[in-house]
Amino acid sequence: MEESLQNSSDEISIKELIQKMQSLCKFLLSKWLVISLFGILGAALGFGYAFLQPIKYTSKLSFVVEDGKSGGGGLASLAGQFGFDLGGGGGGGVFSGDNILLFLKSEGLVRETLLTSYDELGKTTLADRYAEVAKLKEGWEKNPKVGVVEFSPFVAKVMPRKEDGLMQAIVKGIILSELSVSKPDKKASFIEVKVSSKDELFAKLFAERLVKVATDRYIESKTKTKALNIAKLQYKADSLTALLNNKTYAAAASQQSLVDANPALRTAPIASEISSREKTMAATIFAEVVKNLEISKTILNQETPVIQMVDQSTFPLPKERVSKLKSLILGGLLAGFFIILYLLAQKWLRTQL
Repeated sequence: MEESLQNSSDEISIKELIQKMQSLCKFLLSKWLVISLFGILGAALGFGYAFLQPIKYTSKLSFVVEDGKSGGGGLASLAGQFGFDLGGGGGGGVFSGDNILLFLKSEGLVRETLLTSYDELGKTTLADRYAEVAKLKEGWEKNPKVGVVEFSPFVAKVMPRKEDGLMQAIVKGIILSELSVSKPDKKASFIEVKVSSKDELFAKLFAERLVKVATDRYIESKTKTKALNIAKLQYKADSLTALLNNKTYAAAASQQSLVDANPALRTAPIASEISSREKTMAATIFAEVVKNLEISKTILNQETPVIQMVDQSTFPLPKERVSKLKSLILGGLLAGFFIILYLLAQKWLRTQL
């Protein structure tokens, strides 16, 4: 008996649900004109948005970093005898792991790239061109507090307060909307840089310069200490070369004096012996310095990373447009969806009053 009552209750609730759904469908059908008008309006807005969006050019550049491998074995043990460490010291660098993704989108790197030249004459920077294309300069000129701004003279990258603030706005705009850095394959070490811009040449130049500035910084940081050590050793080797030449001439002169000296003089051979000894010492030191110099050069060559460009966009760059058809359909659907929600909410509120 209880089971039959429960089934009856379930049937009634399902029936009521179906009736309510039918009632809502009839209500929405009675409002078909309003829904259609809003759908058409939304479609028109979507189409207008797509029509007004400018064409953007996208430049892609992919590269891989072949970091210098610090080989062990005989070279490492030989270098250890002279105080050099060929072992790969721990710690991740800026190009290790996902650090490169953050490094390439850092404000300092983007700023340095923007201050490179846009034209062959070097009178216009990438920052100037970006401000022109984005129509920022028009707004600056109309603002009495800003006026005409040119970034070209700031070769030293030390800007006055006003220009520095404007540069910060440009950098943030590029990082947020126009620059993309990613790894297409998480298992691989390929890095892809994408730059989108209304200006085709700007997009290509910015992508190439950004990677160049980043790799130059990386190589310099990896090799700076060893390059300084090589410079010092080279200076010592050059000084010892001059000293050894002088000692060679001095030893030859002493030998000649010894030939012409009176055999009765016991002190005559002393000067010659001193010159020969100094020459031998200078030659020994010179040999060791040259050996250390060559080892240092070998280490530097091994640890200098190589940046291999895998793929690079060429002119003409691919164009990116907002699809008018997709925008029209999406705008109509969204407008219809929101007007339906509004009508249903309005009907529900009326039943609650």
